[in-house]
Order: sequence, then structure tokens, then C-alpha cells
Amino acid sequence: MKGDMIKSLVVTLLLLGAVTAAAASLQRVTIAGKASFWVEVVSTPEERARGLGYRDSLPLDQGMLFLFEEPDYHAFWMRGMRFPLDILWIREGVVVHIEENIPPPSPLHLRLPTYRPAEKADSVLEINAGLVQKYGLQLGDTVDYR
Repeated sequence: MKGDMIKSLVVTLLLLGAVTAAAASLQRVTIAGKASFWVEVVSTPEERARGLGYRDSLPLDQGMLFLFEEPDYHAFWMRGMRFPLDILWIREGVVVHIEENIPPPSPLHLRLPTYRPAEKADSVLEINAGLVQKYGLQLGDTVDYR
């Protein structure tokens, strides 16, 4: 009985450590004082290619921030996505382009649509669809994540 309690305690502590480590890897992003999100930051080509694909959902207060070495017209697609997104392209801490309510691809899509900004961006934020409208996010909003 005492051994089972110790095993349970060890498992609980390990799980708590994993949750704490996952939370520690999230970074806070605030947009124009209107909205804040805990984001996973991705910067390698492999991380960027996978993105939020193959996940069933995303908590409303979370997102994914893609960082790029150089500003460019970074295109995104919804490969493997299971839920809709709003995507914000950012340059030097300012929102320069927004795509709202992008649906996940249908199984009938032979070619996935791509979404690209009208201006060069050095980072991209993906959040749940509808949050741009809910928080009144717009072009020119400042983004603090540094």
C-alpha cells in the first residue's frame, strides 16, 4: 500500500513537471492592449512546416508564433488543420496583414490554398478563428512579444 502511494506521488510529480515545462515554453503575446495569448514560438523550418497541423483544437488563450530570419511574403496553408484559424502577419511589431476565419481543408481539396500577406512580414501569429473580430484586432495594431 505504501509502495503504491509512493508510485502515485512520483507519477503525479512527473506529470506536474511536464505541465510546468510545457507552460514554461509558452511566451506571452499582447496585441495593442486588446488581447493577449500564450504562444508556442517556432523558428525552424521543420516546426514551421508542421505548425498547428494535426491537432484537434487550440485553447482560446493560446496560439502559435512563427519567427522568420528575414521579412518576406511568407505564405501559409492549412495542411493537416482540423479547426479554422485567424492569421496575422507582423513586421517589426506591427500587424501588416490579416486573414480571418480560414477553414480547415476539405478532404476534396486536391491543391491546398495558400494565404500570403500583401506586405512583407517577419513573424506570423495563428489564433483561433473569430478572435480577430472578437477583440477588434486590425492592421497597424502593435504586437509585443519580445
